[in-house]
Amino acid sequence: MAEWDGWPVDRAILAFSALLYAGVWVQLSLFHWAGGFRKMAMWGPVLMTPLIVLGILIAVAKRDGILGWIGLAALALGVLDGLVGLFYHIRGIGYQIGGLASVRNLMNGPPPVLPLAFSLIGVLGILVLLWNA
Repeated sequence: MAEWDGWPVDRAILAFSALLYAGVWVQLSLFHWAGGFRKMAMWGPVLMTPLIVLGILIAVAKRDGILGWIGLAALALGVLDGLVGLFYHIRGIGYQIGGLASVRNLMNGPPPVLPLAFSLIGVLGILVLLWNA
């Protein structure tokens, strides 16, 4: 446990954001697989999330210099990918009968909260990474 002594909270939260991305990656991969990857955009988060996690872990190891920038770029990619996913999920719900006005479509269609959570994990990581910069 001695190697954990002296870890600042921001570093631990950054590592936690990598863990969160890994957990969400499992769920989104299952959802997109169940959806049959009907759209090419469905491959984006499935293929990019492991790279995002790797970039964050690089920043956890060392936040200074180019390694910190790699982590920041990975987190920014996560935010952007989540926002793109939110757009596609809302559009997918809108295409269903009743559109966004139907609560049933919000429950049975593409989950709009999952890509939003994906983005917010990246926002958390960016805030923590830049907090003491």
